[in-house]
Amino acid sequence: MNTINRVQELADERGLTLCQLSKICDLSESTIRAAKKRGNQLSVDTIERICDALDISLSEFFAETLPK
Repeated sequence: MNTINRVQELADERGLTLCQLSKICDLSESTIRAAKKRGNQLSVDTIERICDALDISLSEFFAETLPK
């Protein structure tokens, strides 16, 4: 799973920009943007912070959604 794409998907679902999401998660915006630009995956710590801020579990974060 591409964690950057998943974060973007979660932000879009909530009507948030990556900047807004990073503030909610108490992360620097550059953490998410730099990973996106480089095509890198996010660290588990960063994913946990995003999950906590969005009130979802890690399993919900990593759940694969079926196409409609």
